[in-house]
Amino acid sequence: MTSPAPQTDVATPTWRVVAPPHAPSLDHPDAWAYRGIADVEQAAAVAEFGDDHTAPRAIDVLVGMNHQEYTRRERLVAVEDGPDGAPRVVGHGVLFLPVQDNQHLADIRVVVAPSHRGRGIGSALFEPLRRRAVAEGRTTLLGEIEFAAEPRADAPEAVRPPSGNGSVSADLPGLRFARRAGLRLELVARRSALDLPLADGTVERFESEARAAAGEGYRTHTWVDEIPDAWIDQYALLEQRLSTDEPNAGLELEPEHWDAARVRQMLDQMVERGQGFVVTVAEHVATGELAGMTMLIYAHDRPEFTDQESTVVLPAHRGHRLGMLVKAVNLRAHARVRPTTRRIYTWNNEDNQHMLAINVALGFRPSGGSAEVQARLAELTPLGA
Repeated sequence: MTSPAPQTDVATPTWRVVAPPHAPSLDHPDAWAYRGIADVEQAAAVAEFGDDHTAPRAIDVLVGMNHQEYTRRERLVAVEDGPDGAPRVVGHGVLFLPVQDNQHLADIRVVVAPSHRGRGIGSALFEPLRRRAVAEGRTTLLGEIEFAAEPRADAPEAVRPPSGNGSVSADLPGLRFARRAGLRLELVARRSALDLPLADGTVERFESEARAAAGEGYRTHTWVDEIPDAWIDQYALLEQRLSTDEPNAGLELEPEHWDAARVRQMLDQMVERGQGFVVTVAEHVATGELAGMTMLIYAHDRPEFTDQESTVVLPAHRGHRLGMLVKAVNLRAHARVRPTTRRIYTWNNEDNQHMLAINVALGFRPSGGSAEVQARLAELTPLGA
């Protein structure tokens, strides 16, 4: 979530807040809204990070609106009339409403174009979405604010979450906005980047060491752009376990339910977004059980970078370096199928010290992060009240 600086008085706003039309495709005339949302996200990412590598594209917005079986989305856009009279998006807000689990939650995101901050647009987007969350019967509001650099722990402006892990600058405009809205910092997540290619032999060394620790009791399988039907039920259980095991400090998150249908829908959406993936799993030989997995996802129209997604090892199989094993094998496979990638991004909660240690060992370096904020909706005061 990004926001304007503290609101300034504007006698006659040149913008207005509207519900965007749903476009069946990006070629449809109504796709101006989804394209505009992507443009705002891109501008905000460039202003904060210096690049738009992780900003959602218009196709990501469209596919998300087309698939709301597990998460419903309520959207608003702030628009002004362009020179040709057509609406131009200068800010957007979206409310994510889980459908099948975590039905007490609403997750809010508000982003304003850097050129239009300080005009009250953030508040005008936030308030109706907050009211919508209340009307939906949700009790907890979550938000996320990205930042390019974490302050030093001893910096006077550093704010730490209750867990004490990680910090964020109190001067971050998005955090100031969130606190003014009544949201509290609960968790800090780290964005890390791995520059490619790695030095010769690096991945092979980690893989060899991890295989020695795992022994003959485990074997790996790697799949590109598919998860075979024979394994999909077990893969779903690994995704579900991730939602249980990932440390989330004081965030009021409940475990998610995953099954084969949910995994297949996830894979279908990747195809619609123009994405490919490489996934490596570790099989426990004695039982045939999948003990762990990791996934790398990439957009075909963004050839220079890849996102590291889920990595999880079941508790009964920990202590065998399976997390490092599946990551190293997957990186080696990724280098073959995606040689154009020059950087891999990943996100980890600062409380997840074990996974952070694996990533640091592989060569990931800090590259910004996010502040996870939360509040009970009943405790929030309307902005401007």
